Parts: sequence; structure tokens; C-alpha cells
Amino acid sequence: MTSKSSAAVEKTLRERRHWSEDRARIRLYSGAGLLCLVGVIVLWWYLHFLAANPKVGPIGLDFLPFWGASHFVLQGHPLDAYNVEIMSRAQIAALPYAEKMGGYMPWLYPPVMMLLLAPIALLPFAYAYVVYACIGYGAYYATLRRTAPWRDARLPTLGFPGAFIVLLAGQIALYTTAIAGASLVLLRKRPVLSGVFAGLLFIKPHIALLFPLALLCARQWRALAACVATVAFTTALAAAVFGAEVYAVFLHATDFARQSVVSGNAQIARVPTFFVTARMLGAPVILAAVVHGVVALAAVAVMADFWRRPGAFALRAATLVCASTLVSPYLYDYDLAILALVIAWYVRDGLARGWLRGEREWLVVLWLTPAFGLFGVLHVGFQFMPFITLATLLMLCRRRRRLTHVPDGPDAFDVPDGGAAVRRTGPTPAFTR
Repeated sequence: MTSKSSAAVEKTLRERRHWSEDRARIRLYSGAGLLCLVGVIVLWWYLHFLAANPKVGPIGLDFLPFWGASHFVLQGHPLDAYNVEIMSRAQIAALPYAEKMGGYMPWLYPPVMMLLLAPIALLPFAYAYVVYACIGYGAYYATLRRTAPWRDARLPTLGFPGAFIVLLAGQIALYTTAIAGASLVLLRKRPVLSGVFAGLLFIKPHIALLFPLALLCARQWRALAACVATVAFTTALAAAVFGAEVYAVFLHATDFARQSVVSGNAQIARVPTFFVTARMLGAPVILAAVVHGVVALAAVAVMADFWRRPGAFALRAATLVCASTLVSPYLYDYDLAILALVIAWYVRDGLARGWLRGEREWLVVLWLTPAFGLFGVLHVGFQFMPFITLATLLMLCRRRRRLTHVPDGPDAFDVPDGGAAVRRTGPTPAFTR
């Protein structure tokens, strides 16, 4: 009688088990996604190099301005990196395909970026990009492994569509994701080093804006001081190396970027912001700016409220990164690689404190979001991705409200300096249905 009852209970538990608790299924889905993304890269390479399809450009085309900036630094003319005409000629010389698109890919990054990229042009463009992409992907994976150290996170991390879009484009978003992730992972145990990484994140200011505010709201004074000191030091160092006038040239370049988004000269279908969403729906510039401003201010308010109050750190980290994608009107689809951090911290909190209905399914949607943007927005004619990030922020708010009674406690996946994750012992909170 007892054996029959036990068997019945086990059968019931198996039937009620959520799909996300099936490790084999997670590996299967993630592995299939990884193979599909690798297949896309192979197909892209085939269409460009072997089939010579004129509509398909080379992989890593956006890397041209990075290589060009390094080239001018090594030549002793760093200010030429911000000169569109001179930069265009350098890009065409490095990659003749650039002439088909007018060689028109401006350099829009802060001067400190040129310090970090200086050695890249010692290699020819193609070899430099392979090295650059491999280091970026490795840094991204290493940081995500520190954030999500459980075994089943490996394939979803490797196969995240946002990372592959960065590899296809040739952008720097894997590096910024790694820097932001390192800052968050280190904050509780090594706040000064965390602040240094937060300061380095200002190589992409529109991604970094909320990090100092979060540190201020949380009264993380050591981390905040390190962040400010890092920004001040790198700014002064770039001015000392390149000359103070480099910042006037850089500010002119940022104005060019602003005008390109406002006028629609940029590839606005690849800009997942509410400003562009409103513009694609026919709104005038002022109305689009108001819509985006309202959403951005709301995101800042939510993030500040999360960080000024005590609560689960994983939830606060996910909220900070998610809100950061809603603030700037200048954000490209490849920047959404940083959503990997939102997913990792969200899952970390879910494993520690339980799940609400629909959260795990929504994280699958969020994982696929960068691919939706690459393959969907151009065909739909509507920039829908900001609604996904905004909905994620609202779900984080719901989670905090519903799980206020569940204490944070010791992190179930704290990673000590030795390296291996240590799982918390004791009862695990029941899943919240």
C-alpha cells in the first residue's frame, strides 16, 4: 500500500514538474538554438565569400571604425578618426567592400576607447577582427559564468542570440556586457574594483548612465568613488595623450549621431528605443521625444526605488541593467547583448526565492528578443523590442511586490575567490504558482 502511494506521489510530481526543471530539455533547446545561430554565421560567410551575393556584406563590417581609429592612433593622427572623409578612405583601403556602401561608418566613441583599441591595427583587418571577436566572446562568457555559475546555464549563455548579433556586426557590445557584468558580480565583495569596472563602462556612456546613480542610491560610497575616479582618470589620460581638443571633436561626433537618429538617416529599424518606435509610427520629433522621455524617467525612477531600498541583490541587478536599455534614445540592436545579464540575474533570483507564473516563459521570449529584432523588425515595419524590455521591467516590479515576504538571505550561487560556486544548504523556497 505504501509503495503504491509513493509511486502515485512520484508520478504526480513528475506530471506537475515545470518544463524548465527538465535539464535534458533545457540542453536540447539551447543546443538547437546554438546550432541554428552557428548555421546563420556559416550561411552568411558562404553567401558573401563563396556565392558573392552583393546583398550580403562581410561579417564584422561594423569593426571598420574600430580598426580605423586604431590605425590613426598608430599613425600619430588620432583626431583623424573623427573626420568622416579621412576615416572613409581608411576603411575602403582596409576593406574594399566598404566602397559599395560609401565607406561611411563614422567613429563615435569617446577618446578613451582609442587608448584601449590602440594595438588592434597592428594586424590586418580580417585577422584583427578574429582576435577582437574571440577575446570579446571569451570575456562575455567568463563574466556570465560568474553571474550564472550553474551547469545548465552554459549552453544558453553560449547560444544567446544577442551575442551572435554582435559577432555578425563586429561591435563592442560583448565587451560592455562583460564590463557591466563584472561590476555587478564584484559589488558586494570588492566594491572598489566594482566601481572601476563601472567607470570603464563609460566607453559606452549611454549604457553606463544609471550605474553611478544606482551606486548613489545604494550608498555604495567606495564603489561610487572608484567609478568617478576611473572616469576622471581615463578622461584626463586621453586628453594628455591625444590633446584636450580631442573632446571638442568627439562632442561634434556625438551631435552627428543625434542628428542621424532624429532625421532618420541612421538604420532606425535597428534602434530599439521608444523614440524610434514613435517615429516609425509617424509621430513628429517632439512627440517622439516626449514619449521616450516619459518612459526613460519612469525607468530611472523604478531603478532608483529598487536600489535605495534593501532587497534581493539579484533582482536589483536585473532591474538596473533592464532600465539601462530604456534610457537612451540612441541604442542599437547589438547593444541588447546586455540582456544576457538581465536573464542571468533574474534566473538567479528565481532559483533562490521561487518563481511566479509566466516568468520562465517570458525569459525565453527575452532570450530570443535580439533575434526577433534582426529578423523581424525590418519585415514588420514596426520597432516592437522596447515593449519587450519595458514589460520585463514591469515583471521585475511585480516580482518585488509579490515576493516581499521572501527574504533574500545568502546567495545560493555566491562565487568565492577560489572560483567554484557554493550552493546554499537548507530548504529551498517552494515555487510560487
